[in-house]
Amino acid sequence: MALGAASALLALAALGAGMGGAATPTADASLAESLAPSTWAMHVPVAWLAAPVPRVRTGDVIDVLAVRQGERAYAVPVAYAARVMAADERGIVLELDEEGASAIAIARGGGMLLVPLLRSTR
Repeated sequence: MALGAASALLALAALGAGMGGAATPTADASLAESLAPSTWAMHVPVAWLAAPVPRVRTGDVIDVLAVRQGERAYAVPVAYAARVMAADERGIVLELDEEGASAIAIARGGGMLLVPLLRSTR
């Protein structure tokens, strides 16, 4: 009888552990783990933008133009196929390769503003 009670308790404990394990939340991947190899995440604040960020979601792809305003205004593409990692009212986090990250930093260092262009999925 004691053996039957012990085995019933063990069976209930095993069921409870199985149910409890399924309810345990899994850890989300960090931003660094979400990046493709040889890429960097760069936060582009809204103050750097000449135009608002289009309505984007994580995973969308944008191109970035740098513009100089004034008497001799011009625009130049600085980053292609930058993947959106996050976006909010403060700015946008982009996944960039070395060339795109450097070009954005150089454009900003030269006083240029940025224009994000959302790419079509078709």
